[in-house]
Amino acid sequence: MIRVVVVEDHHLVRQGIIKLLESANDLDVVGEADDGTQAIALAKSLRPDVMILDITMPQIDGFQALAEIQGLELKPQVVILSMHADPGMIRQALQGGALGYVIKQSVADELIAAVRAAMKGSIYLSSGISGVITNNFFVESPKNLLDRLSPREREVVRGIVEGHSTRQIAESLRTSVKTVEKQRRDAMRKLEVDNLASLVRVSLELGLVAGKMTHSK
Repeated sequence: MIRVVVVEDHHLVRQGIIKLLESANDLDVVGEADDGTQAIALAKSLRPDVMILDITMPQIDGFQALAEIQGLELKPQVVILSMHADPGMIRQALQGGALGYVIKQSVADELIAAVRAAMKGSIYLSSGISGVITNNFFVESPKNLLDRLSPREREVVRGIVEGHSTRQIAESLRTSVKTVEKQRRDAMRKLEVDNLASLVRVSLELGLVAGKMTHSK
């Protein structure tokens, strides 16, 4: 049996995924979680074979959780779930150690196959996104620095550019001020800037937010 943990922040979606997986006679769902912090804890305590990991979650997003999981001595194989067929996200997931990337709209048709492939150490991509893989897919373009950011880091940066305070951003994302501050620091490091003015300028130049906004302190 392939022991699986499902991490998805929407309860009904998570239960649907679990029901789907349990319909396969070779899969056993041994745990579930709704955020990245719980995902890391379950990876350590349950030691599943495969972890299905949503990207956009409160507290710690899927990419951050993936990075933590990859540092474990006994780590599960990871299949990423996403609403988006974004090349930057796919690149980040695969470079981060995930073996699968499944679009949520294709879950019913492809998730079981992705779990089985991950268990064998093979990469599985949803049929709808396989066309974005090219020979230079893993060569990162300096013009697309935003690809380095996780979805949650993008949201934090967008909030900063739009002039929201750290507390306002934290409230809108249902997370803590401390978490937003960390995600802001991580975004600044990835975008290679060392102050908020440069962060806003680079984000506008890269098209994260159209138009110039007034920045709140």
